[in-house]
Amino acid sequence: RRLGVAWLILDPVVISLVYLFVFTVIRSNPNPTILFIGISMFNIFSKSVKSGVSSISDFSGGLKAERVRTRVLTASMFQYRIIDSLLQSVGVSVILYFGIGISLFGVLSFIILSTILGILAEGFGLNIAIHAKRTPDLSNIVNYILLLMFFGSPALYSMTITEGLHYRINELNPFTYFVEFARKNAGAESAIDDLIGMEMYCICVILSVLAIRGYRTLDRQRWEISSWS
Repeated sequence: RRLGVAWLILDPVVISLVYLFVFTVIRSNPNPTILFIGISMFNIFSKSVKSGVSSISDFSGGLKAERVRTRVLTASMFQYRIIDSLLQSVGVSVILYFGIGISLFGVLSFIILSTILGILAEGFGLNIAIHAKRTPDLSNIVNYILLLMFFGSPALYSMTITEGLHYRINELNPFTYFVEFARKNAGAESAIDDLIGMEMYCICVILSVLAIRGYRTLDRQRWEISSWS
């Protein structure tokens, strides 16, 4: 690919612009800030989860050698996820800052939250990797769940317009906390103040523990799928 890593920057920008155009055509009067932050962060979330789930298919890290320490691959995955999330959020950040006039604090907050979300999402996906290897259908199920989450989660809209069961389900959705927090810091409509509480902290702790567990189980998963196991 001649543009190389530029595609990582362009991808969330193009997707956000397409949805902005579609909603404008159907006269839904979308808020560009809400749309750009939501779509780009969910794009990072979705790609990170899929990366974690499918990671077990190749533990070489691109290195054609038999003995590559797991800690080398773990560090590589971790660093790659940081760089990948940063690049995906940079293009949108430029639009938010120069095009929409979001404050520097709001932009930096968006980048940091996107990076943290990417790391946690990949770590969570790693917990499913061994099961997806044994039952390939599980990967398809994860893809369908992520597709449902895209429209059900506050990615295209703010949490404030949801109600009833829709609102309650999103209260338990970790993605909601990150995207709504980023929107608040950007000065957009957000429901994060209503979400802050013991329930949110518990879910974030559980997600963090699962993410750490996912990265720490890489060595065991490599052994289980190796020809020596």
